[in-house]
Amino acid sequence: MLDDDRTPTRAGDTVYFNYGIPPIGVRAKIIQRGRSLIALTPGHTPPECKLRTLRRHVGGWVKQNNPVTDAEATP
Repeated sequence: MLDDDRTPTRAGDTVYFNYGIPPIGVRAKIIQRGRSLIALTPGHTPPECKLRTLRRHVGGWVKQNNPVTDAEATP
């Protein structure tokens, strides 16, 4: 799946999106469960959702991975 910047989103990534008025910001960790990517949103309702349906509910998301952490994880 692609974020609003057309960057691929995969399991292990963190995404950011807003919902509501006034906007409430959410950082969600992405996991893979079976063949689906799931956005974990503890403390919000619902506490998780399929990434495929997230755009329908919040409009979109952007990938928020930390480049330093990503660089350290790359061999």
